[in-house]
Amino acid sequence: MKETEIPQTVVDIAPANTTTSTSAVVPARPSLVEQLAAFSTGYVPDPAAEQQEVTYYDYPALKPTTWHWEIIWYFFFGGLAAGCYVIASIASLFGSPEDRRVARTGYYLSLLALLPCPPLLIKDLGRPERFLNMLRVFKVKSPMSMGTWGLLSFSFFSGITAMIQAARDGILGQWWGARALAALPQKLIALPGTLLGVFLGGYTGVLLASTSVPLWSRSKLLGAVFVSSAMSTSAALITLVLRVTGAPARVLHKLERLEWAAMLLEMTELFTFLRQSGRAARPLVGDGPGEHGQTFWRFVLGGGIALPWLLQTLSLFGSRREKQRKGAINLAPTVGGLLISALVLVGGYFLRRTMIQAGHSSSRDARTALWNAKK
Repeated sequence: MKETEIPQTVVDIAPANTTTSTSAVVPARPSLVEQLAAFSTGYVPDPAAEQQEVTYYDYPALKPTTWHWEIIWYFFFGGLAAGCYVIASIASLFGSPEDRRVARTGYYLSLLALLPCPPLLIKDLGRPERFLNMLRVFKVKSPMSMGTWGLLSFSFFSGITAMIQAARDGILGQWWGARALAALPQKLIALPGTLLGVFLGGYTGVLLASTSVPLWSRSKLLGAVFVSSAMSTSAALITLVLRVTGAPARVLHKLERLEWAAMLLEMTELFTFLRQSGRAARPLVGDGPGEHGQTFWRFVLGGGIALPWLLQTLSLFGSRREKQRKGAINLAPTVGGLLISALVLVGGYFLRRTMIQAGHSSSRDARTALWNAKK
């Protein structure tokens, strides 16, 4: 009988005095955007724990929103129209005689910014009759219904106030209709228009917060953020126009202080919004796939709020500003002032654009949507 050969397993044992070298895996350092996201939201992603959360086969729990560029520009122009009207009314009711230029410019800019809003909203709805159908009902608990009626009511006050201003400036001529418009009590009419302006500036944020999208609905401060943004961008726009037309330095100084305060309030509210949102704010501030942190930190908070606020601080409290305040008129627009206004306007646009785009990403996150529903 032939013997069966049994294979032997050879084990290579290293000598005792020989040390084996192992390469330790060092985790990659988070990017600056990720560090800012963790600092502002107080949430550090834990992919292993999130993968254990129950979902319905990873399908999105929410229907994605269909808002695109029309709504972004509608939000932006609506905020400008509302903020310019409010600032103009403040200058008209409480300002000095030299502040009448602010009131005049603000009322005109408010109407100009308001004109694109109805066409943008109707185009987003798809068919014009849908906008008319929204006027058939009036629901106090419906942000969409209140927003439609608020836009319509504010349009009336913005239009009549601008027409009164145009009649007083002689733009409409000297016929009896222009004289009748000029005789109307503009300040009295501006009071309800100002309240509607504050409503229009903030209702867009309230509309977003009333949805089920985690980014928009987690915190209730989105309406306040949009109001502050409307005031800062509108002050920047009025300041930009008055610098070009050669307004008195004292008038520009008042607008710059208002713009400075509005940006400071906006930064505070925005950080509070991020802190309250926590994990839900990741699509807005994070650096992962489908997240918009690069745009947010560069163009919204960094270049659109923090940088112009710092420049405005240096301008307001610097020695050069003290010298300018002693002069009567500042005819030459400064490059720094124009740059600040431009940065604020760009930041206001990107705030709304990034918020909408990040909301689209947030609605596609199945785990965060279910997590948000449980809280």
